[in-house]
Formats: sequence, C-alpha cells, structure tokens
Amino acid sequence: MFRPWGGTYRRLMNQIHVWTREGWSVELVTFRDGEMFYPDEMPSSVACVHLGTRGKFATALALWRYLRRRRPRVILSVNHITNMILAQVSMLPDTGAKRFLSVPNTFGESEKLAAEPLRRERKFRQIRRWYPRSHGVIAVSDGVRDDLVDTVGLKGVTVQRIYSGSVASSTLERARESVDHPWLTNKTCPVILSAGRLVPQKDYPTLLRAFARLRERREARLIIVGKGREEAALSVLARELGIEGDLDLPGFVSNPYAWMARSDVFALSSRWEGLVNVVMEALGLGVPVVSTDCPSGPREILADGRFGTLVPMQDPEALADALDRTLRGEGPTFEREDAVRPFRAETAARAYLDFFGLASPGQGMPR
Repeated sequence: MFRPWGGTYRRLMNQIHVWTREGWSVELVTFRDGEMFYPDEMPSSVACVHLGTRGKFATALALWRYLRRRRPRVILSVNHITNMILAQVSMLPDTGAKRFLSVPNTFGESEKLAAEPLRRERKFRQIRRWYPRSHGVIAVSDGVRDDLVDTVGLKGVTVQRIYSGSVASSTLERARESVDHPWLTNKTCPVILSAGRLVPQKDYPTLLRAFARLRERREARLIIVGKGREEAALSVLARELGIEGDLDLPGFVSNPYAWMARSDVFALSSRWEGLVNVVMEALGLGVPVVSTDCPSGPREILADGRFGTLVPMQDPEALADALDRTLRGEGPTFEREDAVRPFRAETAARAYLDFFGLASPGQGMPR
C-alpha cells in the first residue's frame, strides 16, 4: 500500500541511500503510530525501531533509553514535534549522542499561526527555549534560516542552511516508467502539472483561476496530483470557472516523476514554502517551472528567476501570462546541471555529515 509520505521524508530517503552506500549504519526511530516510510525503497540494512509511545514525555524517556542502549554518534529529528522531543532528551543524563534538529518549513509564514497570535508566540517561545539545547539546527533554505533567527528569535545555537537532497538518480529512473493517463500517453494539447497536498498553503484556487484565463487563449489541460481537504472545494470552483473538463485531480500517485516528465510545464502556486521538493525534481527532469515568488524556497531554487519564472502570489493573471509564455517556449534557458547541482542527494548527504562532525563511516551507528 502506498502512502503520501511527503517531501521531508522523500528528501531524507534520498540521503539515506547515499549514507548507506558510503558505509554508514542508519536506524529509523518512530513513535505514536509511526512506521517505516517508503518501505519498498528503504535499504535492507536500515532497521526501524518503534518506541511504542504516544506522549512527548514518555517518548523522550523511551528515546533516551534507546540512545543509552545503541550509543549512536548522532541522532537527527525532522519536524517540530520530534525536534521538541529530542531537545527534551537533553534534560536527562548525557548519552553521548549529538542531537541535531531539522526545520523543513517557515514558522513565521504559517497561516494558521498568523491567525492565532497567542498560539504563534507560544510556539516561538518553545523554539527559543528548547532548540538551543541541541548541538545544531539545520534549516532547509536560507529563508527558513532567516525566519528562525529574525522572526522566531532563535539564539544560542548554530543554525546551518543545508539544501536537502531532492534530486537523486532514482528520480530519473522512475521517470521512465509508464503512466496510465490518457492526457499524458496520447497527448493532444499541452499539459500543466502541479503536485502537493490540497491545502490552503498551496493556493490551488489561484492556479485554477489562472488556468481558466489561460484556456481563454489556448487549449491546455491541468493535472494536480495530491490529496487533501480542499479537493471538493476545488472541484466546485472548477465547475464555476467552466474548466472541469480540462482539470483532473487524480489524488495521490505512487510515482509522480513519470507524470512530471511527460508534462509541458510544472506550476507551483503556494503562499509559503520551506524548500519545495517538486520544483527541484521538475528541474532535475528538465521540465520548465513557473512558480509564485512565495517565501522562501522558490526564489532560492530558481536562482532569482534564472532557472524558472517567478510571479507574485495570489495573482491569477500574472500566473496565466507566465504559463502562456512558458508553453510558447519563452521561459529561461540554462544548463540543467547548473540548476540541480546544489540539490543533489550526494551534495546534501555529505553536507549533513560535515555539520555532524563525522569524518568516516567508522564513527557512525555501531553495526
């Protein structure tokens, strides 16, 4: 059974493959209802250790016991909940493991937090109190790093920007697989693709309104891959705009790369991001990109517009114009390798090891 694990785990999976190839021993530690992500792709040498806990305190205690037993040199957490748990392990006797926290998104740009000032300040206080108890914090983009330092006010700990390894050789291999969709296998007009959870952050209503304007000028089709709570509302909006016949919402697909590789342009309409996997993957597959200039990932990935077209957020007309120009072949021209080099899995995996202070596989988890 396939599950939409999301960009954070996709990037981590790419880096795990590099680490294990280079001789490092890796274990996954989960709690609550956690399970191994992308189990069909996980290297056979990687074990999954389930703590069997739910609450933060119980999980921190169980994690401390695990660290005392296994004695790894480094442990990495990948989102705010696990960051908090790992930081709280610092209150217990030292296990010898260096604790590193990873932040995949901006806190200051979160619409939910912005709408609830008390909750926003409470979370910021948590970060300012607990994150400095780690040995280092990894931000996936310059924008995320600036958000932590300037907006959240994080001090007393090194915050290192390391671009995540979204572009891997397996991406190109899977892109060659077949696709069971008539718009892509028997293409009669250009296809615009977008991918991501159907949630307010991605602002798909703006993309639909832009597509409706584009359809007034030329024939085209739009596919949005992903699931989420806005699916019904998007279907209603598509009918109101008269584009339902040229829009498909197929839900989660196990291999989006094959769909992406057969599209004519990749569109991102988000209102905020940390670092955007799908934009980096599209570049790696040679697919032209049109993206909103949202904080903070797209401008960094597209090098201020050198590798793709940036448009203002929530501006359907500007987005429609950019899509039209790109479909006419008027987007930026560049060498693909120049665009993807910073985001290759090998580059990221080695940058993580450097930040961890690990020089050779012999310093990793005992086998």
